Amino acid sequence: MNTGSISRRSLFKGELARTPAILPPGVSRSSLTRCTGCNQCVERCPSSIIQLTGGLPEINLSGEGGECTFCRACLDACTQAVFDGSRFHFNHVATVSDQCLARKGVACQSCGESCPEQAIGFEARIGGPFVPAVDSARCTGCAACMQVCPMDAIVMQPLKEFADG
Repeated sequence: MNTGSISRRSLFKGELARTPAILPPGVSRSSLTRCTGCNQCVERCPSSIIQLTGGLPEINLSGEGGECTFCRACLDACTQAVFDGSRFHFNHVATVSDQCLARKGVACQSCGESCPEQAIGFEARIGGPFVPAVDSARCTGCAACMQVCPMDAIVMQPLKEFADG
């Protein structure tokens, strides 16, 4: 996800902007108030992508844990109704940055090959390899594409429909 903006004053004071947290599927900012920090969702996640930060669950996609398989183990483990089973999806979608090999003229389609929803297609380009295009309506935000990208060119962008998180 993109970092928030930072003022010049904050920069000189050494206060760096924190990247907004990626919430687990089915979790909203308002439902986090019910979280007790029991750590059950972290322990039950088979992909090891949930972590507690400040006593609250968030997703860490930068490790080698993998992607979210939407197995609902976190939902089943939670006794405080932090996870909403009817809205069990992420509040973000994948986007491809300019660091992408294909955008730099090198043929690569690893992100599209790894996408379980086939949300990443490839568009023809004159004089170069096909470039990835994410269909945000199909993207679940699972991060399978992030895990295989050799250039770390996949980033997650918040969906506008999740104003509260």
